[in-house]
Amino acid sequence: MKNYPLEIPVCQLDENNFFRGITSADLDPLEGGGHYLIPRLCIQTDEPEQKKGFIPQWNNGQWEYIEDHRGETVYSKNTGEKQIIVAVGKLPDDVTTFAPAPFTEWSEEAGAWVDVDNADELRLQDKKEKAGIITRSQFLTAIELQYSKNKKELLDIAERELVGDHLIKVRNVISEAQSFTLMNDDMWDFLMQTLNISNEQIFVLWDEAKKNY
Repeated sequence: MKNYPLEIPVCQLDENNFFRGITSADLDPLEGGGHYLIPRLCIQTDEPEQKKGFIPQWNNGQWEYIEDHRGETVYSKNTGEKQIIVAVGKLPDDVTTFAPAPFTEWSEEAGAWVDVDNADELRLQDKKEKAGIITRSQFLTAIELQYSKNKKELLDIAERELVGDHLIKVRNVISEAQSFTLMNDDMWDFLMQTLNISNEQIFVLWDEAKKNY
């Protein structure tokens, strides 16, 4: 009489026939001939090969390998919105695994994120906004230390070079403002166009003023 093992390994599936792992089936004590009690959603076959990025699925009596990106982070090509893949299968055509940089849009032709038309302008505005606020005294101290122009000299330059509303707004900031922000277009233009300070130098000046004065 042949002896059969008390249990054998079987492959466990989910409701969609995807491989979940190995479990065991017990020998049926009531029937002979090596009959085993196969648990629900289990099959008696060889364990499938594990392939990175794929999940085995039992189909028509054999293992098929289906792309599996579950848990991966992708980005909408339309909005740049971050998403987490939750379903088995190929990645949707409207997402990419490449993260977008600010002020870019997806180009199918390039297969990459490319700058929007006014990206440089938007990046500058964003940098100016994130620079925050300093006091007028911090600003004037930085200008005087780094460019040898005190409050009176700045006012003289403004009176000589500017006219109209632009002059009034710049003069008021230099003379009376409690705080100063780079989002002030009149002062930004005064620094760049009138004092000939480049935007890179303005941000250096700004950082120095915040840290040291």
